[in-house]
Amino acid sequence: MVKRPAESYLSGRQSEYTLIAVGTVSPIYAINSHSVIKRRPESSDDFACQAYNIEVRAYERLGDHPRIANIRKITEDGIVIERGECLRQKIQSQKLKTAIRTKLRWAQEAAEGLRYIHTKNIIHADVGCHNLLLDQSGHIKFIDFAGSGIDGEAATVCYEWCSYRPGSDPDIKTDIFAFGSTLFEIETGEKPYQELEKTLGAGKLMRRVEHLFAMGEYPRVDMLVLGGVILRCWNGDYCSMDDVSRDIGANTRVHIMLRQVPQL
Repeated sequence: MVKRPAESYLSGRQSEYTLIAVGTVSPIYAINSHSVIKRRPESSDDFACQAYNIEVRAYERLGDHPRIANIRKITEDGIVIERGECLRQKIQSQKLKTAIRTKLRWAQEAAEGLRYIHTKNIIHADVGCHNLLLDQSGHIKFIDFAGSGIDGEAATVCYEWCSYRPGSDPDIKTDIFAFGSTLFEIETGEKPYQELEKTLGAGKLMRRVEHLFAMGEYPRVDMLVLGGVILRCWNGDYCSMDDVSRDIGANTRVHIMLRQVPQL
């Protein structure tokens, strides 16, 4: 259980902290090099308060786990969380430099995290590289459970345009679908159909990609190490993250073995 001391981090000191991101429902400030605080929403914003309370419940249920961002404490100002680097930002800055072995490790660790989340009867409902952190040791951790679905309750958030399974409310299958897009971004450095962002506005982009996904038309993955896993996520072939994690491990082992075979 996460402790909730009546301690203020921001009162009278907010100007000392740096705004580093805006989450689903509230801003995030850097406290120091190791911690950030996700601000409690204003009480007048019912939607944001509901999503924030869901996030607190989710973190309390998830507890201490190597693939979940560590909660330092919950204060009257918000949730104090360990600081890390957004995986998407890392990927974009290092697109051509990250070794495939590192990408495969990220994929396996992300699968472990989502598997654990599902074992706690939580649907994340916004799975993606934007909600994965690299901790100070370079390992993957999930963040942002604002609006997630707990114990069958309907999630109050939804996936990004590149991760949304058309015609489905958030559940394990939609989380896995979004995880396929996450794997695609990890290995290629780009979101599925990212090239359409340059030519279509937000509304048209969402409708276009939703139509392509509904027709079963996905970006090519046959040249990717995790291509088969990604396609099975998108096609709805997996019923649990156990199977996804297993296949990522199998593909990784095959890739390593093939790299070790001497060239004739």
